Amino acid sequence: MPQDRHVRGVLYVDYVRMLRRQVSNWRAQLSPADVALVADRVDVDAWYPMASFERLGLAILEHVVRGEVDSIRLWGRQQVQAILGYLPTLRVDDDPLDAIMRFQNFLSSLFDFQAVALDSVEDGEALVRVDYGMGARAEEAATWQTVGFFEELVTASGGREATGRLRSRAWLPGEPPTVFAVTWTMGAPSPRPFLARPRVLVVDDEPLVARGVTRLLAQVAEVTHALDVPEAIRLLEAREFDSVLADYNLPGRNGLSLLAEVAKRWPRLKRVLHSGAMPAEAAAALRERVAHELIDKPAARDVLVRAVATLPSG
Repeated sequence: MPQDRHVRGVLYVDYVRMLRRQVSNWRAQLSPADVALVADRVDVDAWYPMASFERLGLAILEHVVRGEVDSIRLWGRQQVQAILGYLPTLRVDDDPLDAIMRFQNFLSSLFDFQAVALDSVEDGEALVRVDYGMGARAEEAATWQTVGFFEELVTASGGREATGRLRSRAWLPGEPPTVFAVTWTMGAPSPRPFLARPRVLVVDDEPLVARGVTRLLAQVAEVTHALDVPEAIRLLEAREFDSVLADYNLPGRNGLSLLAEVAKRWPRLKRVLHSGAMPAEAAAALRERVAHELIDKPAARDVLVRAVATLPSG
């Protein structure tokens, strides 16, 4: 990577915070200068070297998110609020197209090279080109982080069901940049009974995913987190909830087995399976009302809110 590439400190803040919380030996894979950057106060307006940014990202990939794409995309979504605080004129109500165009103009405030660019943008879809110039693992992770960022930028600007999908992937130096499409719809969702401040139990054994979902729902819901099925059952026995949002891949018993027990013992609760790869039995679980909804992980904020705050249909 060229040594003269830099990233703005506002993007460094989350990297530093995440590493500071870790007790594992992440320092062993960083240079003394990198470790000093993590220990020091981050200046959100200063420029930091991309080479160091890449090494910190790889440490997070190994010690924090363990290479999980869902966690990386959620992390990208969480960065939107920090960027909106740093660049308040980027905030747009009910116009994702305008928000994306404004962000294109602001990119020079975040990188001193063309890391992200728009290939095309129109109502309902934007094609985004990503080229951070990093090694393959870091480039792939940064791409998924950028996908999550654009999904949440669109959602924060009034777009519904924002979804990012790769059109091409090229993680190796010398190959063409990666391109992804983010699509969305506009207009009000179909009316359904809506709960004010629902009590939601999120069941996921990946702490970063759980924190990301909690932050996405925090403004509209009261969120409690469980790491596995036994902990979820203990919480359900001790407290009142309105909905359960469960991952499928949990240690021991899976999320569908939890929802099946919830259906028997607490049948009034809204039951949602939130999974990155839907199991074969998910369709049957939906037909048999073990689950009321199946949503792909990581879901956009408006999809999550609708899932946990609306009453079961039928």
